[in-house]
Amino acid sequence: MKVCLKAAAVTQQDSYFTVQTDSVPIRIWFLTDQILRIRAGFDGDFLEESYSLVTTAWEDRMDKFMKDYRKRIAPAQATVTDGEDKAVLQGKELKVVVEKDPFRICVYDKDGTQIHADIVDLAYMEDSNHRRIHTSEISPEDCFYGFGEKSGEFNKAQKFMGMSPKDAMGYNPKETDSLYKHIPFYIKLNRNAKKAVGYFYHNTYECDFDMGREKSNYWKMHSRYRADGGDIDLFLISGPSIRQVIERYTDLTGKSAMLPKSALGYLGSSMYYPELEADCDDAITEFIDTTKEEGIPVDGFQLSSGYCAVDTEEGVKRCTFTWNKKRFKDPKDFFAQMKKRGVCVSPNVKPGMLLVHPKLEEMKEKDMFIKASESDEPGIGTWWGGKGMFVDFTKDSARENWKALLKENVLDYGTSSVWNDNCEYDSLIDKDCRCSFEGKGGTIGQLKSVMSNIMCQIAGEAIHETFENTRPYIVCRSGHCGIQRYAQTWAGDNLTCWDSLKYNIA
Repeated sequence: MKVCLKAAAVTQQDSYFTVQTDSVPIRIWFLTDQILRIRAGFDGDFLEESYSLVTTAWEDRMDKFMKDYRKRIAPAQATVTDGEDKAVLQGKELKVVVEKDPFRICVYDKDGTQIHADIVDLAYMEDSNHRRIHTSEISPEDCFYGFGEKSGEFNKAQKFMGMSPKDAMGYNPKETDSLYKHIPFYIKLNRNAKKAVGYFYHNTYECDFDMGREKSNYWKMHSRYRADGGDIDLFLISGPSIRQVIERYTDLTGKSAMLPKSALGYLGSSMYYPELEADCDDAITEFIDTTKEEGIPVDGFQLSSGYCAVDTEEGVKRCTFTWNKKRFKDPKDFFAQMKKRGVCVSPNVKPGMLLVHPKLEEMKEKDMFIKASESDEPGIGTWWGGKGMFVDFTKDSARENWKALLKENVLDYGTSSVWNDNCEYDSLIDKDCRCSFEGKGGTIGQLKSVMSNIMCQIAGEAIHETFENTRPYIVCRSGHCGIQRYAQTWAGDNLTCWDSLKYNIA
C-alpha cells in the first residue's frame, strides 16, 4: 500500500514541475493556460504511450501511430515559489498550491476561486489490492455531468459508477451499470460559483467513480476515482463554462469526425430483415421502397449480422467477413441497389471469430489474435454462438491483415460505411491475456478499452484507401476517450419502454 502524506521540495524541470512526496513522485504540467496535468507515477517510469491524446507537449511512443491526428505544442509558462510549508506554481490563468504537511494539491483560477482540492491522506493512494485512487474535495452544491455514457439521472451527484464496458443488451435505462463505453471524463459544475471544471483521467484500466455517495466523518465530503492499474494521470480543465471545458477536452482528445451528410438522416435498423431464411436483400430494398411511398426519407440502413450467418459444423453461426448467399444473392448488386435508392448501408462487423469460423485458421497463421496469458496460443472467450478468439488491434500486422479482410469482404462490394459492433472485449475473462501493445507487450486488462478506437481508426483508413473523396461513415457501440475522432456512437441495445425515452438523451 502507498499513501502520500508529506511533500518535500517542488522543483522545475524543462517542461514540468516535480513534487517529491514520501511515497509516490508527482509531476505537474501547465499544458496550456487552462489545462493542467497532474500525474502520480505509481509505476515510477512515467512512460508516455497514449492512444487517446491528440495534443501533447512531450514525446510519446504512439506518435507514429497517431501521426495523422497528433500535434505537439510548447507547454504554457509557469513559475515556482517553494517555501517551507507550501509551494506555489503560478501560470497565466491557473495557480497550483502544493501544501506539504499534510500533503495535498489545490488549484485556483484567475479569479482566485478554488476549482480543485485534494483530500488530505486520501489523494494519491495505492490500496492493498494495487488499485490506484485519487480523492477530491466536493461540496453539496456540485453537480457532475459526463462519464461518457451512463444510465439514470443526468446529474451524477451521490452516485457510484463503474467503467467496465459490457454487452449490456436490454439494459435498465435507470439502473444498469456499466454500459458499453469507457470514458473517464466528467464536468463538475458548482451551482453557487457558476463555474465548471473538467476532470479527465488519462487511464485505460477499468475503474469506478464515487461522486459523494460514500461518507466518512473523518474527512470532508469527497469524490473518488479508483483504477485497477496505471497512474493517476489527471488532466484538470478549467472553464469557466461547460462549453469551454468540452472544447478544451476535445482539444486534448480530438474533434468529432466530419461525417457524410447521410449520417444526419433517418437510419433504418432491424435484425428482422437480415435474419429471414432467404432473399433478405429483396426484403430490405422493398422496405426502402415502402418508406419512400409513405413519404419517410431514409438515408442509411444498419445491416445487422444476419448477413454473415453461414453454415458451419455446429450449425448456422455469425461469421464476420462471410456472406450468406441465400439471404444476399449478390452483395455488390445489393449495395448498388441501395445506393440507387439514396441509402448508405453500414454492415455489422465484429472483432471476435468463432472457433468454427471458416477463416479462423488463416487468421491464426497470420498471428492476428490476442494470446492466452500462459501460452502463445490465442486466448479464448465466450462469443456469439460459442467460444471465440479476438483480434489484437494493438499489433501492426494484425491491423494490416484486418484492413485487407475488410476491403475484400465488405468495402469492395460497394459500401463506404462500417458498423463496428460487440467490441467491448468483455468476454475475455482472463484479464492477463496478452496483447502486442505495439511490440512492447501488455494485457487485455490494460488495453481492452482502446480496442474499439483502434478498430474504428483502421476502418477509416481502409475506407479512405478504397474510395476517393469519400467521408467514411463508421458506427461503433463501444469507445474510449477520443472515439469521436473516428465514429458516430450509439447507446447500445435498449428496450422499447418509457424509461428508455426518459433516461436516454440524444
